[in-house]
Amino acid sequence: MTERRITTALAALVPLLVLVLLGMFVTVPYVAVGPGDTADTLTTYAERDADGKVENRKVITIDGLPVHQPAGQLRFTTIAVTDGLNLYGALAKWIGGGQIAPRDAYYPPGATREQIEAGNREQFTGSESSATIAALRYLRIPTATGVVGLSEGGPAQGRLREGDVLESVDGAPVAAPDQVAKSLEGKKKGDVVTVAVRRADGAAQVPVTLGESDGKPRLGIVVGQVPADPKIRIGFGVQQVGGPSAGLMLSLGIVDLVEPGDLTGGRNVAGTGEIASDGKVGPIGGIEHKLQGAKRDGATVFLVPAANCDAAKSSPPADLQLVKVESLDGAIKALADVREGRPAPSC
Repeated sequence: MTERRITTALAALVPLLVLVLLGMFVTVPYVAVGPGDTADTLTTYAERDADGKVENRKVITIDGLPVHQPAGQLRFTTIAVTDGLNLYGALAKWIGGGQIAPRDAYYPPGATREQIEAGNREQFTGSESSATIAALRYLRIPTATGVVGLSEGGPAQGRLREGDVLESVDGAPVAAPDQVAKSLEGKKKGDVVTVAVRRADGAAQVPVTLGESDGKPRLGIVVGQVPADPKIRIGFGVQQVGGPSAGLMLSLGIVDLVEPGDLTGGRNVAGTGEIASDGKVGPIGGIEHKLQGAKRDGATVFLVPAANCDAAKSSPPADLQLVKVESLDGAIKALADVREGRPAPSC
């Protein structure tokens, strides 16, 4: 009888043990979402490298222009997305009041972590370029067609440089980004072309052996707008943040570092928004989490893309002024209103 009871008890425990193991080792198709880091674009940001070492890097570096250290802060905001949750981890986040969302709402279906990180970084790099051009245009600093990125392992790597101002490709003048592709028409992989560029250390004639992508000859560069004076260099030290939503705050940081005076009047201002090179500000995701992160890190003013206003004002943190923005110019005027105590556009 005792032996039968033991057998029955073991039989009942097996399914329970299976459920426990499944809960521990099987990941669920959900992620936890919450407030992420914020970083002051006017100073430094602490990032952890692949080896786990924390390093403080300047968010924005500017060479070739006079700069000063403004009072106040201009913080970009992020959301934290925790992937790879098991059942117990997801339940713990939910019970603790965290938001649980389908993984596909934040990541492409089937994408690996490496692919996701690479895509996010590519978006952030594009955001840096647009933020730079928008700021230069506001500051009335001339721009020209040039190299804004190099393909990893591509034909131009080690030959052309980011920031090179493009003069011509194989004798064909380059005055707009699309003229680079036109100058390669009729050529093929393995052909050598001469790229004339202007650099901080002078003009150069650079031979590049063409590669190929999608059946077309390629230099392996990303072409866009760069400062017309190659001695002007604007760089960004943030390496782990992804996505395009820091664009507005990066543009404001560049303007505040270069223009005399202080955009914030000494305040801690946070914000978000994708920015186009013409200065228009577009909507982003996760506004509620970014508001919480900004409040946690001491912000009293938050710049909200106009299209995100309804979501932002649904449950804003207490004592955080929501300022509606549609463009870089508008954001700077709104900050002047806040600074001078005038009514600013609000959500």
